[in-house]
Amino acid sequence: MLATHLKTIDGALATGDVRGALRAWNAAYGLALGSRRWESFAEAGDAYLRITRASGSPAGGISRARDLYLSALFRASGAGSLDGVLRVASAFVELGDDEVVTHSLRIARRLAGANARPEQRDRLAELETRTPSIGAVRPTARSR
Repeated sequence: MLATHLKTIDGALATGDVRGALRAWNAAYGLALGSRRWESFAEAGDAYLRITRASGSPAGGISRARDLYLSALFRASGAGSLDGVLRVASAFVELGDDEVVTHSLRIARRLAGANARPEQRDRLAELETRTPSIGAVRPTARSR
């Protein structure tokens, strides 16, 4: 059902109906709250940013999207989802929130351990290189 609301949001935005998109987002947000799944919160954050960008005031959506992404990060971490943590870390990179990116990547490294798939390790490395302040928290060869 969340996918239906997300399609409604995108359809409304395609026709310039920001109010309609916001109404659909409210329904999607309610489903995210009910599902308590990291994916739902991340998708709600993405959709909210799309809506605020379409409204002409993207800065106004950053705070709410950040809250949604933090909820997604908490849930992904709790579920042990490395893919989820990496997905949310990428969203924080896009928001320019280096502090939360750093925290997200710490969680990702912990979850990755020795069991991460090669593509997950590649995504982690790519995110670390996209965030200048990460060098300060990268484990040294001795601590690995």
